[in-house]
Amino acid sequence: MSEPIMIFKVTANPEDCTSMMCAYGGVSFIPFTATVESELFSGKTVPGACDVQVENPAGSRNMCAKYMFRGTDCAGNGCFLFVENNGYLAEVMRHDPFFHAYPRFMTDSPVLGEYLSQQRFRSEVQGRDWGVEIRIYDVLKEGEEKDA
Repeated sequence: MSEPIMIFKVTANPEDCTSMMCAYGGVSFIPFTATVESELFSGKTVPGACDVQVENPAGSRNMCAKYMFRGTDCAGNGCFLFVENNGYLAEVMRHDPFFHAYPRFMTDSPVLGEYLSQQRFRSEVQGRDWGVEIRIYDVLKEGEEKDA
């Protein structure tokens, strides 16, 4: 199994969350903060990070988190890293140890911009005692390791 290229550590205060339930499902807004430390990039979220979860009456949930980190790239440049992480969780999957999501990145880092702008990443999202851990993997590198 390949190693993640980045690991995000996410925490949220339940008192800051807003939810609405109705006959057609529900919506939750979950503001959060996060940190990332990796060989590629290290940083902290800027204010405004939010995970929006929409659940249908059958219990399937669509999650879309949008957030931006301010930090430093692997060359020591100060930069921003925008993340949009989308995932789906069916009711039958709620007891799985993690679920997959699919992140998109944008960055003003001259070193990381071309690499991270590609659609080649997946994430594993897993609850922890302290919050949520999101492991980011490069799908193409995973494929190369399987072929080797």
